[in-house]
Amino acid sequence: MRPSRLLLAAALICSLLTGCSPGQSGQIGLTVDDSGATIVVLRDCKGDIDELKLLDVGRTESTGDDTVLAEWSNKKSPKGIVQFPLADGAGRWKPNQPIAAFDVTKRYSLQGRKDNDTSKAIGITFTPTMLGGVTAGMILRSKQGLDPYATEAVSLADFTPEDCG
Repeated sequence: MRPSRLLLAAALICSLLTGCSPGQSGQIGLTVDDSGATIVVLRDCKGDIDELKLLDVGRTESTGDDTVLAEWSNKKSPKGIVQFPLADGAGRWKPNQPIAAFDVTKRYSLQGRKDNDTSKAIGITFTPTMLGGVTAGMILRSKQGLDPYATEAVSLADFTPEDCG
């Protein structure tokens, strides 16, 4: 087989394998304000992430069924960086129900997507202990790699790529 046909076949297979899954157009991180309140930091590069869910994913020592604790919906999500208090929300990003204090023995996940599943944000799975180590100005985000629970703290500049206003 010619190299050009081999490359074309590889590209076709790759597009078929990824064509049906939602594209990633952003990332969710968490920070704290000066008073210690948890702040959601949503990087939405296309302005199409319009739903967020906070999940209780179980005890840190075992796995269980995920329980939805709160949801946010904003059909006019702006492109770029959006920050709002987790508990109270702000603007169009308001939780659909009150959010209880976090249980230190549990793990939580914050996920984002477009309502028709054509796009999603890289979510974050965290514990209250992880949040306790975050300072104002630093953003806790999922670390890319094999461990789905790995996180890292980065500056806002490092959280925002140049091509995502």
